[in-house]
Amino acid sequence: MCELPESTWCCGSAGVYNIVQPETAEQLLQRKLEHVESTKAQVLATANPGCLLQILNGARERGMDIETKHPISLLAEAYRMEQS
Repeated sequence: MCELPESTWCCGSAGVYNIVQPETAEQLLQRKLEHVESTKAQVLATANPGCLLQILNGARERGMDIETKHPISLLAEAYRMEQS
């Protein structure tokens, strides 16, 4: 597990920002994805549904092999693994 560089920076979703300012949102997304790639992580967790979708779509377009999940989903998986 590692913290994403510039983890507090926006991914470009910001509610409807990716709709009303698509060019700037895309620049933010690409910056975020560069940081994601730099970690070599297999899973990225974010609690914000807009960020989750923004990063998921950007990662797919970029051909990245990474899962994006909500932290609660990760906890649920861990609990299920522990119980079995």
